[in-house]
Amino acid sequence: MSKSNGPHARAHANEDDRPGRPAEIRKPPTRYSRAEYAKVVALQDEVARADADYQRLRNAYLGIAQNEPTHEVALAMIGADMDRAHARLQALIGLPRLPFTHEPSAVMRREAQRPVDDKH
Repeated sequence: MSKSNGPHARAHANEDDRPGRPAEIRKPPTRYSRAEYAKVVALQDEVARADADYQRLRNAYLGIAQNEPTHEVALAMIGADMDRAHARLQALIGLPRLPFTHEPSAVMRREAQRPVDDKH
């Protein structure tokens, strides 16, 4: 009886993965070259730095929005930097820039004003 029509036929549909195939003919697992690995590590470091920058600016923006909500110049300056850091982080991760998304600073301002509005 042929194994190609047996109960295990679907489990090993690819010719290279069949258990009866000699080891020297099987494909080795894919591996990164040194250059590719260095690029991946560098990209991970860059994403970590971009995320740290965004979180730092986000915390600064939130602090000013909660403590000094009338300081509009500081909010605008930090908000613009935060929006750029967020866009950079999205670009590094590979997320597309969607035209209908709100800037993170506008969302943060609304979130920061909620507790202030609730207190009054």
